[in-house]
Amino acid sequence: MNIFRGLFSAVLLVAAMVGFAGPAQAQQQVLEGVYDYHQEGGPSVGTWTIYPVCVPVVGDLRAEIRDPVACTLHVAGTPASWVVGGDAKLTNGQWAFSRNVKDGLICPDGSEQAILEMVKFNTDTMSGTRSISHGQVCGLPATIDTHPFTLSFREPLPMPVNEYPLICEPGGLRRCF
Repeated sequence: MNIFRGLFSAVLLVAAMVGFAGPAQAQQQVLEGVYDYHQEGGPSVGTWTIYPVCVPVVGDLRAEIRDPVACTLHVAGTPASWVVGGDAKLTNGQWAFSRNVKDGLICPDGSEQAILEMVKFNTDTMSGTRSISHGQVCGLPATIDTHPFTLSFREPLPMPVNEYPLICEPGGLRRCF
């Protein structure tokens, strides 16, 4: 009888641990390659070339951790994609970058004004948004226009990229070079 009580208690303990465990949080994948860019209401198809550069996270000094948070995605876009490019960092579960464009808005009088372009995308859904904002210029009110877009894999990069180019020492302070 004591064996059954012990077994029953162990089953209850395991069930409780499984029941109280929080949901696993998925990490964004690190993209690498050439992708087709399609913006709603924009160009038919542009191209993004994405290559990552990552740094191993040292953690508790025993082993390096390969984590997307320590990566930068270098995005280079073709003119047809409307997005020239930037260096995306993983922020709040999305890859994001922004850039100031000095002459991004052409006013009715022909003068040019600055805009801020912000791009955010999710590598799990392969979709994102491109927002363009400007201040109150040219007699226009300050606005933020947001356009959704999707990405689809076209081909691998023309030459391989070492995602983790730094080599870290095997012990001690784990300096990387």
